[in-house]
Amino acid sequence: MRKLLSLSLFSLILLIGCEQNIPLVPYDSGLPPAVPENIRITTASDGVVIVRWWENIDPEYSYYNLYRGVNDSVNLTFYKKLFSTFYRDENLFYDSVYYYAVSAVGRNGKESRKSYPVVARPGNNFDPVLPSYINVTPVNYEGKLLVSFEWSKDDNPDFKGLEVYRSTSPGFTPNQNDFVLFLDDLHDTDSLALSHSVKYYYKFRTADHGGRFSKFSDDYIAFLFPTVEKLFPQNGAVIPFFDVYSVESLPFDLEYEIVVYDSPVVNEVWRSVRYRSTVPGELFIPNYIPSISLNKKYFWRVAVYLPGGNTPVFWSDLSSFQVTRFD
Repeated sequence: MRKLLSLSLFSLILLIGCEQNIPLVPYDSGLPPAVPENIRITTASDGVVIVRWWENIDPEYSYYNLYRGVNDSVNLTFYKKLFSTFYRDENLFYDSVYYYAVSAVGRNGKESRKSYPVVARPGNNFDPVLPSYINVTPVNYEGKLLVSFEWSKDDNPDFKGLEVYRSTSPGFTPNQNDFVLFLDDLHDTDSLALSHSVKYYYKFRTADHGGRFSKFSDDYIAFLFPTVEKLFPQNGAVIPFFDVYSVESLPFDLEYEIVVYDSPVVNEVWRSVRYRSTVPGELFIPNYIPSISLNKKYFWRVAVYLPGGNTPVFWSDLSSFQVTRFD
């Protein structure tokens, strides 16, 4: 009985091993896969068409070919090779008619017939919406007054750009006299007739390619700070090693930082900690530069920040100095 049981187990193991070694050869009927079914338009608006179809469950299916015709329902031409069961067609003309059909291609390279065509006109039906992100950053850069803009287009291919309006009055109602800039780039600046120590109010609205507009945004505030004077060391100074830098602080709550370079094209060698001041007057910032070479020209500037801010609201120009000895 024990010998019979051992022989049966050995035969079962041998059988399983033989089954695992049988090579799997893909089946090829020599025919194309089935034609995709239930092709349909699920979105047709504002320059966007989304076309979908059922997944092809034919075992010989490999991918789909999408065909498209513009104002022509007969001569549809190859448009895209796809592995998904939908396609989002963007940046389309509002007044054009688009026809779509899809075929399936098998692993053997054979292509099915095209599906029946579907039709869509992606008219300009809705007003655009404001971007989810708009950032306004004022800066006095070496005496040049700038307000920079950064924004997001989100998932809206019908964006043409962002209109920018400016006033010195809060809660203003924008008109063409307030228009200053059209943003079609995600990063741009306003430098038109700006003055320091003035609070500017900006409003934005989105424009689409068909002449529709979003509502205006709320106010975005930008305040440009005046120039910070550098007092010591003076530009071009040739002096013994010194303990402190001196700048003229402004009558605002701000943080001041000294940055030192060994080249006028900006190769930073040292940056001080920030020193906070709320009143005008002479502000002293210790010179803790870790190493410095004698008779070498260095360049320095002051950067100014709002308390806790990451982006300077003021950059001074560069001044130079040389250290002749260590006392």
